[in-house]
Amino acid sequence: MHFLYDSQSNLFLAYCDFDSEAGYAWTLIQSFSLANNEMFTEHGFGVDLPAHEDGEMINWNTYRLSLSRMQSIADVSTHLRATCNFPVDGLEYIDYARTKLKGHDLFGQWSGQCLTYGYVNIRGTECQECTAETWQLHAWHISSYTSSTNGCQFDGINGVLSEQNFGRYTHVNSAFRCTANLNSTTQHWIGSKLP
Repeated sequence: MHFLYDSQSNLFLAYCDFDSEAGYAWTLIQSFSLANNEMFTEHGFGVDLPAHEDGEMINWNTYRLSLSRMQSIADVSTHLRATCNFPVDGLEYIDYARTKLKGHDLFGQWSGQCLTYGYVNIRGTECQECTAETWQLHAWHISSYTSSTNGCQFDGINGVLSEQNFGRYTHVNSAFRCTANLNSTTQHWIGSKLP
């Protein structure tokens, strides 16, 4: 846990990861278990929905920073990443996504855009510097099953019909690490590539 300043120069505690990914520093903005998915299903990052943000320890099953805190971190960051089961497994590149914030309206509301990812891996299918169908009409997520049929480069057609990855989870695949069981967790992070 580290102290950060928000846009009004107020201190707040946040979970920061400086070690798992060489060349990057990350701040956790959201984490939830599949069992608690319903709380996050309808709420993109542009909705103010803080959960357990002021604790001295992270509640990995239900955690989200307030909108103002997320925005203050995004203002000085360059990237977004999504991970699965980070508190148990650490960083794994199977079921992982990383994209630049530039050109990615993180706090807006939009549907079915082919956004570019530096790296995305879903159930072992991976691509680098490729587009994947991304949504934030409700919760932020990648729609792997329809990605390639809707003109994006990532091809997750071998998954479950209408499968969603890294959020929303109205259609899940137990082969995806974030949704393998009710205790599986999803994390979202904002950070920067170090100079």
